[in-house]
Amino acid sequence: MDTPGHGGRWRWFLAVLTATALAGCGSTVQSRGSGPGAIAGLDAVQGDSSLPSNGGPAAEDALTSGASAGRSGGATSGSGAGNAAGSRPGQQSASGGAKQPPIQIGSYYLDGGNAELAAAGFAGLQIPDNKPLFEAMVKHLNANGGLGGREIQPVLYKYVAGGDPQAQDAAACATFTQDNHVYLVIGGINSGANQLGPCLTKKGVPLIGANAGGDARYFAANHRFIYEPGQASYTRGLTTLVANLHENGWFTGNHKIGVVQYEGATYDHAVDDGLIASLARHGLVVTSRVKFSGADNNSIAQGSANAVLRFSTQNIDRVIFMAPGGAAATYFMHAASTQGYKPLYGIWSADSPYVLGITAPKGQLAGTTGIGYQPGLDVASSQDPTATTPAAKSCLAFWDSVGQTDRSGLNNPLKRASCDIFNTLLQAVAKRPNATSSTAALEEGYDAVAGTYSPAGTFNITFRPGSHDAASGYRRLLYQADCSCFSYVGQTRPLQ
Repeated sequence: MDTPGHGGRWRWFLAVLTATALAGCGSTVQSRGSGPGAIAGLDAVQGDSSLPSNGGPAAEDALTSGASAGRSGGATSGSGAGNAAGSRPGQQSASGGAKQPPIQIGSYYLDGGNAELAAAGFAGLQIPDNKPLFEAMVKHLNANGGLGGREIQPVLYKYVAGGDPQAQDAAACATFTQDNHVYLVIGGINSGANQLGPCLTKKGVPLIGANAGGDARYFAANHRFIYEPGQASYTRGLTTLVANLHENGWFTGNHKIGVVQYEGATYDHAVDDGLIASLARHGLVVTSRVKFSGADNNSIAQGSANAVLRFSTQNIDRVIFMAPGGAAATYFMHAASTQGYKPLYGIWSADSPYVLGITAPKGQLAGTTGIGYQPGLDVASSQDPTATTPAAKSCLAFWDSVGQTDRSGLNNPLKRASCDIFNTLLQAVAKRPNATSSTAALEEGYDAVAGTYSPAGTFNITFRPGSHDAASGYRRLLYQADCSCFSYVGQTRPLQ
């Protein structure tokens, strides 16, 4: 393809396309039976036959009313703006007792993203639509007891491509916490500005499956409010990447290592604590470190071109990125191709290897290796060993049963990641009876899930107390020139 264009204000943050998703789907956890929250007759709760009823007040962390009308770009459905969770009677509880108050759950979606991608030179990529998945899931759960016996009132926010990312993140946060009082937000597809999570956290609202990423310090500091079933912290990812590259001889010889990263504390911490610290354990150092803004296409393209010039001058022959989404790697490789520079790349899931196989120059990718723990971002569905597991088949069968049959491109991994998001939530709620009225109890529920869940969209998921970036298994990745794609090599190994 031609060198991507630099237009538009939207950061090309494709890591949000898959495991962020939105509404979940069928579970694959072995169980003795199916409860009201189980999906399409599948088992949602390990070792339990039903989801419990939840009484008590509305969310203890909910804010008092103070709604403001007319958020730009926003849209709500279900209860409508201004109605706090618990403001009207709910449905019959899962146990057949008294009706419980409803619960508001938010999500968000992107309108016009494919046009933006095409304008930026990435017409071969299509962003799947998470809105119908979220709506179908809420409808299904409400028909089968809701969440913990509480009817779900959905609240949706629409991001508009071409709008200001930071302003829309602020408006989305206001929609969820001021115009409405959602108990939690299920991640969807947005601009990638990464301001929504911090805002929701300040308001005491959990964000589940947004795939926005973060270093280990971020996940530890926000452990009660940030849950990522299919994500690992950047720190863990880089630590594992270095260990695997070293094991496979990538650093053997007299090589110079360069790092390309976005500006910001999260990326600094990940590089310092994950990459540099891990290299030091093997007696290795970073020769050159380039930082630039990831705010928009122009900044990324210019910063990448400058990094190529600097690295080629310094004879850097090994390059690693801490710039999630694939945009920086794509622009870097196009600039390197133009300038006649060809290092070896160490890539990982944060680089969206599947996307790089489509967007990056093929000659640049030759010899590229690394690690992957997010199959939807790593490889095509036809190359994905998790796409044909019993868990994945059950998940996709559920989506078929509710009319969501498109499995093309990124729709397949999006649907499977969605299953993991909602079913781990269902398990957490089942394990703590008051999980829908207390964020502390919700966290206890996730911690109780631990490593008992069998995922549909990744290798292994383990919720650890104090940090809920739960992806816990990876495989080695290699670039295959014959298909211009990445494939997995070897067996699943523990993610550090």
